[in-house]
This record gives sequence, C-alpha cells and structure tokens, in this order.
Amino acid sequence: MKRNVFIIVGVALFVVSIIITTQHILASQNDRPLAESEIKEFIASKYAGEIQEVTARENLFEAILERDTGTYKIVINSDERSIEKLEVLELREKRIDEKKAKEIALKDVDGEVEEAQFLKSKNPPVYKIKVKTDKGVTVVTVDAKSGEIIDRNEEKTDEPKEQEKTLISEKEAKEKALSVVSGEIDDIELITINGIPTYEIEMESNDEEDVTVLVDGFTGESTITYED
Repeated sequence: MKRNVFIIVGVALFVVSIIITTQHILASQNDRPLAESEIKEFIASKYAGEIQEVTARENLFEAILERDTGTYKIVINSDERSIEKLEVLELREKRIDEKKAKEIALKDVDGEVEEAQFLKSKNPPVYKIKVKTDKGVTVVTVDAKSGEIIDRNEEKTDEPKEQEKTLISEKEAKEKALSVVSGEIDDIELITINGIPTYEIEMESNDEEDVTVLVDGFTGESTITYED
C-alpha cells in the first residue's frame, strides 16, 4: 500500500512540474517583444476585419484595419504587447449593397437594370438604378440605409431628329420638269409655297402649249399646270 502511495505522489509531482514548466514557458513568451511577423496575428486575435498594411517605428507598429463599420489605425507597443491607440480614420454607416438595391428597384419596376450608381454625398446616401422598360427608361432612387424607394421617374428620351432636308439644284429641277413634259424651258424661279421651297418652271411643250411645272425643292415631286 505504501508503494501505491509513493506512485500516486510521484505522478502528482510530475504533473505539477509539467504545469509549472509550461507556465514558465508561456510567461517567457509573453515577456518578449512582439515580432513584426506576429503583429497581424495579434490584431486578428482582438479585432475582426482585414489588415491592409503594417508599418514599424522603433518599438511601435501602426496597422490599418478595414472593417464594415469603417477604417481604423491601430498603434501597437511591441515591447508591452499591448494596443496603445485606436484611431477612427473613416466611419461607415451601415447600408444595403448594390445587388440588394437592384432587387428592390426591379420589384418596383418591371424591366432590366441598365445602370446602378451609388451617391454617397446625398443625405441620405442613395442608389440611382436605371431600369430599361418597354416604354423607355425609369430611374428608381433607393435609400441606401433603409432600402426604401424614395423616388421614381421616367427619363426623357431624345425624340428622333427630323432628317435634314437638302434643296435640289436648278439643274435637277429642270431635269424633273423635262421628265414630265416634253418641250423647252423658258424660265425658272425659286418660290415658296406653304413654307416649302418650290421651283416654278415655265415651259413650252412640243405641242406648243404653255405649261407651268412646280417642282418640290426637297422631294422633286412635280405638279403640272396647263395655261389656257
């Protein structure tokens, strides 16, 4: 029985010695300064986010941390293994993403998204979603914070411009007249009828009749008038 007691005591002393040794090792590790390679891991153990860059300055390290809520600068004392300063560089308000804004717009207007734009400078910040419909383009304005539709309006489309008309030449007008009446041209004059430039061509036909041919200055269409 005494032997068993000695064995138990021996095992207990061995376990205690392991615990003490482990604590000593951990304490030694915690006492030494943080290496540059350990900085990111040290920050990640305390804050969620993406570390953009780390710069060293003597025993201090400065790190830029990107989170959903904003951008932060963290100053770490490597000797003390502690965070000396946490500075907010940019604070972001929580908002819906572009995909969600498009879904909201398409529930309101049937069509296809042509363009999406985030306007941070607006108060509140908004998404402008252009939706192409059967009738044209509708712009849906979505509140980036609440997801509510603030406004919708149809974008004016430019009406097709009337094709610019070109005035035919006197030579072309004469050819038009001669194609409808065989004879000789006595006189030609450019006049205006109902706002349309028109060539008035006086002719003598081969039948020796006096004829007036009106030729549309744009289309070349001809009208024949026989004089009594």
